[in-house]
Amino acid sequence: MTKIIFFDIDGTLVKLGTIKMSDKTKYALNRCKEKGIKIFLATGRPNNWVPKFDIEFDGVVSFNGQYCFDSNGVIYQNNINPDDVLQCKKNCDQLQIPLAIATQDKLCANYFQDTLDYYFTFASQVLEIDENYEQTIHEPVFQMMAAIDEKDDAKIIEGCKSIQITRWWDHACDIIPVNGGKEIGIQHVLDHYGFSIEESMAFGDGGNDATMIDFVGCGIAMGNAKQELKDIADYVTCNVEDDGIYEALKHFEII
Repeated sequence: MTKIIFFDIDGTLVKLGTIKMSDKTKYALNRCKEKGIKIFLATGRPNNWVPKFDIEFDGVVSFNGQYCFDSNGVIYQNNINPDDVLQCKKNCDQLQIPLAIATQDKLCANYFQDTLDYYFTFASQVLEIDENYEQTIHEPVFQMMAAIDEKDDAKIIEGCKSIQITRWWDHACDIIPVNGGKEIGIQHVLDHYGFSIEESMAFGDGGNDATMIDFVGCGIAMGNAKQELKDIADYVTCNVEDDGIYEALKHFEII
C-alpha cells in the first residue's frame, strides 16, 4: 500500500515556467490526502523558491535532496564541503562563468550571465547578483548552479573531492554533494516516518529525478520526461499538460 508520494515540481506538477497546477492535478492530490497518503515535494529548487501552492503538502525534499523538512521542522540537511565550494568557484573563474550558490535562505551569483539567468526562468525566477557574494560563499551551501554544457562537466568539478553534477537541462547543471541526491533525502524522510521503500511512490521528468524514480517502490515518469528516465521507470504516464499525475494515480487505483 502506498503511504507517501514524492512529486517533482517543474515539468511534473506544473509546466515549465509556470507555478499553476491543473484542476485535475489538485483533485488527485486532495484525494491522496483524504486517504491518509502523505504528499511531499521533491525538487531541485532551493527552499525560498518552492511555490506556495493551493494544496498543503506534508513536507519538502529541496536542493535535490540536501534539505528535507515537514511542518514540525528539519528532517535532514547535508551541505556541500566548504573546500569544494571554493574550488568550484575557482574553476568557474578560470572558465569565465559565474557560479550560483544556494544557502538555506538565499540563491545568488557573483555576476550576470544570460544562459544562467534563462535557466532560472524555468522556475519562474530571476538571477540575483549578490554584492556580498564573497561573504555568502562561506555560509553553508546546499547546492550550486552553473551554465555549462555536459561535455565540460569535468572541468567545473576538477580538484573537488565530494561533489557531483546532476542536470535536467542541456546547458546548465546543479552541483550537489557526492552523497546527495533526491533518493538520499527520500530515504531520510522514509526513516523519519517509519515507511518502507515499497510504500513510496514518486513522479518526475528530468535527469535529476532518475535516482529518485529508480529508488522508490513505484517510480513514474511523465510523458514529457527524458527517454533515459522513461527507460528506468516502473510506469510512464501522460504529459504534464495532459494531467499525467491524475491519470497515473487513477491507473494504480489510488484515487
